[in-house]
Amino acid sequence: MDSSRKLNASLYRKTRKLLSSPGLFFRDYFNRKYPLVLNEIRCSIGEEAILIENDLNIERKIQVDLPIDVVFTWVNDKDPVWKEKFYYYQRHLHGDGTQYDFDPARYNNNNEIIFAINSVITFMPWVRRVFIVTDNQIPEALDVSEKVKVIDHRDIISKELLPTFNSHVIEAHLHNIPGLAEHFIYFNDDVFVARPLPASHFFKGNGHASLFLADKSLRAMACKGINTPTLSASCKAVELLMARYGLAIDSPLVHTYVPLRKSMFTLAWKEYDDEIAAFTSSKFRTNNDLNLATFLVPWLAYIKGLATPQRDICHYFNIRSPAARTHYEALLKSKMNGSSPHSFCANDFSSSKNALANHHALLEKFLNSYYGNGKKKYV
Repeated sequence: MDSSRKLNASLYRKTRKLLSSPGLFFRDYFNRKYPLVLNEIRCSIGEEAILIENDLNIERKIQVDLPIDVVFTWVNDKDPVWKEKFYYYQRHLHGDGTQYDFDPARYNNNNEIIFAINSVITFMPWVRRVFIVTDNQIPEALDVSEKVKVIDHRDIISKELLPTFNSHVIEAHLHNIPGLAEHFIYFNDDVFVARPLPASHFFKGNGHASLFLADKSLRAMACKGINTPTLSASCKAVELLMARYGLAIDSPLVHTYVPLRKSMFTLAWKEYDDEIAAFTSSKFRTNNDLNLATFLVPWLAYIKGLATPQRDICHYFNIRSPAARTHYEALLKSKMNGSSPHSFCANDFSSSKNALANHHALLEKFLNSYYGNGKKKYV
C-alpha cells in the first residue's frame, strides 16, 4: 500500500511538473537518460564530484616530501622573429609536416599561459619551481623569479636540431633542463589546474608517478581512419614497448598535465636512441615521430614499476567549437558549487566549419571569470 502511494505521488509530481514547466521536465528527463559527459574518462558530470572527493580523501593521507617541478612548453606566434623562421622553414620544408602542423591554430598565443601558471601557483603551492621552455621568448606580463624561470630551446636541444617547431622534439629534451627535479609535471600552455590539488595526486610518497588514463582506444581511433602525428606517435611507441617488453598497450593519456621522472627520459633515450634520433631532425611534427613526454616515458615508468594508473577528471574541449560554451558554463557552475574537475584543457585547433568567431575573446572572458585575476601578473 505504501509503495502504491509513493508511486502515485511520484507520478503526480512528474505530471504537475510536465504541465507547469514542460521545458524543465524534458531537460531533467534527458539529463537523466543521457547524462552530460565532458571529460575523457567518460563519467557523467554529476558523478565527478563524488569520484574526486573519494580520491582526494585517499590522496590527503599520503605525505609527499619530494621536490617537484612544473614544466610548460610555450610559443608566441606573434613574435616577428619567430614568424620569419616559421614561414621560412614552412616554405622550404613543405614536405616535412602535415596539415595539422601547418595549421596556424596550433601556434596561436593569447597569453593564456599566464592564467595557466597562476593556476599552478594558486592551486599547487607546494611546487618548487616552474620552468617555461620557449624559443628565445618571454611571455608578456610574466614575472621571472627564483620560482619561475624561462628556458630557451638552446639550453636543452642540440644546435644542429634548431630551430624546431616540432613539439615532439621539444618534449623529447625536457629532461635536459638545468636544475630540473627528478620528479616533474609537464603542462602544455592550454592546460589549467581547476582546484586545489595535493602533491600526492601526481606522485606518491615512494616516488611513483600517476598515470592518468583516458577511456579511449588507440586501435579504435586508428580503425576510424584518424591519422594525426599524435596518434601515429603513440602507435609507434606501442610497437616499440611491445617488441622490447611484450606489453600490449591501447590506452592514451588524458589531455592534461603529465607526471614524469627525469630518469625515465634517460632510460628511454638509452633504449630507443636510434628511433628517437630518426625523428628529432624534423622541423615539424610528422607521422614518424615518437611522443616521449605524453606516452612513451609515462608507460615506460609503468613497465618499470614506477607509475600507477590513477584518475584525473579533465574537461577537454576545442575553444573554436560551439560546444566550448557548454564547457565554460559547466566549469563556472562547478566552481560555484565546489565541484570543479581536477583540470581542464582549452585546446585550439581548426576542426569546425562553424567555428566561434570570437573564440579567443570568449576564452579570455571565461578565464577571467574562473580565476578572477584578469591581467594580474602571477604572484
